Amino acid sequence: MATLHKEFNTFNKTVKLSDAKRISLIKSRTEIKRKIRVYFQNEKKDELQPKFWAQGSFEMKTTVNPIPTENASGEKLYEYDLDYGVYLIEKDGENNIKPIETWHNWVYDAVDDHTNIPSKDKDTCVRVVFADGHHIDLPIYYKLGDKIELAHKTKGWLISDPLAFYEWFNEKAKDNQQLRRIVRYLKSWKNYREWKNTNLKLPSGFELTILAVNNFKTNDRDDIALKDTVESINNSLNKRFECLRPTTPVNENVFDDYSETRKNNFLTALKSLIDDCNKALDEKNFKNASEYLRKQFGERFPQGEDKNEDDKSKELEYSLKSSLIAKPYFKNDRSRF
Repeated sequence: MATLHKEFNTFNKTVKLSDAKRISLIKSRTEIKRKIRVYFQNEKKDELQPKFWAQGSFEMKTTVNPIPTENASGEKLYEYDLDYGVYLIEKDGENNIKPIETWHNWVYDAVDDHTNIPSKDKDTCVRVVFADGHHIDLPIYYKLGDKIELAHKTKGWLISDPLAFYEWFNEKAKDNQQLRRIVRYLKSWKNYREWKNTNLKLPSGFELTILAVNNFKTNDRDDIALKDTVESINNSLNKRFECLRPTTPVNENVFDDYSETRKNNFLTALKSLIDDCNKALDEKNFKNASEYLRKQFGERFPQGEDKNEDDKSKELEYSLKSSLIAKPYFKNDRSRF
């Protein structure tokens, strides 16, 4: 039975955001904040002035390095996805709310020329796209007292509180780095499977995070913890196919809009992941075991040694015995001088 905890930890280091990349993305985000602030101060000085809140997986430290794609010129693109909330906070006793379309237009106008690639005004946010592939989504919120609403172009004002989700996850993951790693593994699995099959649409990173937290099974080994967690997710979804939002709006089923095809594709992919995790655990040879997981995570998952678990155990046993062999003892006779 091959132990692949070491390979999973190496994989985690590969997909985890490096400090240098994190700093680079923060600089990119900060420049957008500066640009929006300047626009509102100069063009909309009598209106509510925006505040900003970094949210999503970037703040929860579960962002993963995406598999690069290529543009028409053959240049590699790294499609990092950052969320940066733009908050219009109402003043006491006043009513300065604007139509959703108006606020979307203002934020769009503020950032449209930020890069050489046109920004996108989506239903849920304004998206700024960069030449290297990463993008920053700017959802717009109106806050009145404790009530926070998202400016959705087609659905209107939607109750939302991204900060509450961030706090919920951080509380669950407090002093538990394995949970963060499990979320990264699932996001990396999604990234590879969708990269390999562009017609496949697995749950979002947000949805996978909820499923991972609600079904997390800890173990000293990441290979077993992942397998047990995914099995728990699968068992739960086969009883009731739902994923309930833990924060505002509480208990909203974020799987409600899944088609039967998308649901079945996800469950099939999940079953495939479980099967290969079990095959890897049952396999004695490290290389063969890792090949099962490379089918699920791609070549970024490290290839194990072409050795059997028993052979490595014997090597370790021999090494330990050798270290315990008594060495010749020569008494230090300096005391007689």
